[in-house]
Amino acid sequence: MQVPLETLSSQLQKYLTVLKGKLVEVINEDYNDFVSLSTKLVNVDGAVTQMQKPLLTLKDKLISAQAAVQSELSALNQGLQRRQQAAKVKALLELMQDTAHVMSKVEKLLAEVDALIAQQGHDNLTRDALDSRTRLYERVASEVSRLKYFLAKGDQLPILQQLQPRADSAVKRLSSFLSQALDAALREGHQSAVLHCLQAYTAVGDTHSAEQVVQQALVVPLVESVIAEEQEGRALGAAPASDQLAPVLETMLTRVQEQCGELLQTTMAPQSGLQSFDFLGNSILAAVDQQVASSLPGAFSPGVPISFISNYRAAMHFLDQLESMCTTKTAFQALRDSPAYDSFLRRWKVSVYFSLRFQEIAGPLEASVALPSLTTVTQEQQSSNSLHLHLQPSLSLWHALQRCTADGVYLQPLADKFARLVLQLLARYAFWVAEGIASTKTSSGAATPSQDGLVNPQGDRSWAGRASPEQLALVRADLDSLAAWTEDQFWPEMQQRLSFLPTEVVESIGSSFQEAQNSMTAQAGPVKDAIVSILLDRCLTVLRQLRGITATYRMTARPLPTRPSHYVGGVLQPLRAFLGTDAGKHLQPAAQQEVAEGVAATVSQQYASMVSELLDMLQKTEQSLARVRRNKPADSAAAGDGSELSNIQKISLQLFLDVKEFGVQMQKHNVQPSSLTEYQDLWSIVAPEDKPLEKAFHENK
Repeated sequence: MQVPLETLSSQLQKYLTVLKGKLVEVINEDYNDFVSLSTKLVNVDGAVTQMQKPLLTLKDKLISAQAAVQSELSALNQGLQRRQQAAKVKALLELMQDTAHVMSKVEKLLAEVDALIAQQGHDNLTRDALDSRTRLYERVASEVSRLKYFLAKGDQLPILQQLQPRADSAVKRLSSFLSQALDAALREGHQSAVLHCLQAYTAVGDTHSAEQVVQQALVVPLVESVIAEEQEGRALGAAPASDQLAPVLETMLTRVQEQCGELLQTTMAPQSGLQSFDFLGNSILAAVDQQVASSLPGAFSPGVPISFISNYRAAMHFLDQLESMCTTKTAFQALRDSPAYDSFLRRWKVSVYFSLRFQEIAGPLEASVALPSLTTVTQEQQSSNSLHLHLQPSLSLWHALQRCTADGVYLQPLADKFARLVLQLLARYAFWVAEGIASTKTSSGAATPSQDGLVNPQGDRSWAGRASPEQLALVRADLDSLAAWTEDQFWPEMQQRLSFLPTEVVESIGSSFQEAQNSMTAQAGPVKDAIVSILLDRCLTVLRQLRGITATYRMTARPLPTRPSHYVGGVLQPLRAFLGTDAGKHLQPAAQQEVAEGVAATVSQQYASMVSELLDMLQKTEQSLARVRRNKPADSAAAGDGSELSNIQKISLQLFLDVKEFGVQMQKHNVQPSSLTEYQDLWSIVAPEDKPLEKAFHENK
């Protein structure tokens, strides 16, 4: 709401006047107190001076106390700083002493180890000797762990920096001893000694070395033996001469569970303290990846898609089984994050595999739609044509879509690519049909159908330019069959393949699929129109005999007609012949009805145009004859007028009988004349007013 400035200014002025009046009233109410306010303030300066003296005295005392407290606080802070400095120096001294002590202890223990090795050697140790030695290694490792901690804590101290080379040498020697002991324990199957070694590795924080020892001592011989057995079987003919991974990986998995199962269970146990090891990824999978890549390199090649997909699935099953061995989420994540896991997956070139499959799947369809004419399915192909398709492009599309979801072709990591390929295949087929039908429209002026239905487009190279209605009927039949199959069978199977994806992604793909399917089914109407167009031309060849009616009744003295002309029964003969062919019978009943109604409607429209033209010509002739009669004697004119009127009546009646018979012929094709607007227009031109359309055909029935 807007208020004019003048109104607002007037209201504010009134409000100001009211405020001033209220102020005056308030002052007048307490006027005496207001006037005597200054007279009551007596000896104010004296009172201020009297209150100021004690306050100043108190201020001086507080300043003195503050200075004393500040002095004591400074003395205390200095004492604390000296104490802290002394404590720091003491801690550094203790750190250096402890480091030197631990360093000496480690070197002493390593000397004992050297003496023990010199006495017992490395090989042929008894289980007790191996156990006692690994216990000693575990003790050395705990001291080495303390040493590393002290050195890390005092890494800025020069004296400790001088001890670093000695510590590195000690760690290196201990690592060598542990590697030898763990190797021996693994080969002997001495679980107690293995645990002592692993505890020692954990203490020094060198899990990678332990994983390498397990890989070389336990897993590599296992993998090599399996591969050697497979290659030996291939050489003897007991195994196929190809790099098939399924039996190799299955055997490896069985032996890994047998020989490494106890070790894996122990290290993954929640209370073991050995969860830092990742033997599944850094030992087992790393060895399998390296050995298979070097011994069976062809197993990873996508050049032979059938072998590739078999090997890929075997490899993914192998990974799934390894993951199922993980008893904790930490172990599972460690396996997934291991370099060997990533390396093993990167060896499978699934994108190259899809490129090969793309050419293999889309190639036949592209070749079939590139043909200049329609090619029907051969007798040899009928065995793989359970959908009973009739044309090569349709059969190629059906096979291509089936292969996109076939077990021997589809891969889950390529779900998005195969979904996109399905959409491309549907779009390519729809475009092929649309392009061909469009060419019939652009070449319709130059193309003339022959008696056998073939079209001569005079330079048009599209398949539809040379297609007969029987061939177009096969296109329509295939379209209907493919539309029903893709909706009822193919898409549910595709949904099952995509079920692992989020719901919104599947819905998005489903929307795109529905759009592609609609673009294909939308071609059914244009194909029907093309069939109708060719049949119309054939029907019009017979219908043009209508023009002979005028000459028949003018040149002869025929009586009033009582039956339709002989040509009427043959007007829809091309439609009857078409529906009687094998191709016409392949159409679904609904499609047959669409063609029949389309031909009947278009012929009725042309029929009405020809009848109107004929009646207009008769009317003009009658007018010309009337002018001639006016110049003749009365008797001659009267006689001539009666003759001409009789001929016009005969022709009109003949046209009415012909049109009625045409409606009867339409009924034989299950087309009701009263349901077609075009026939209603035709009837209104020739029928008398007392002959309504509905009543006429009701009586005829």
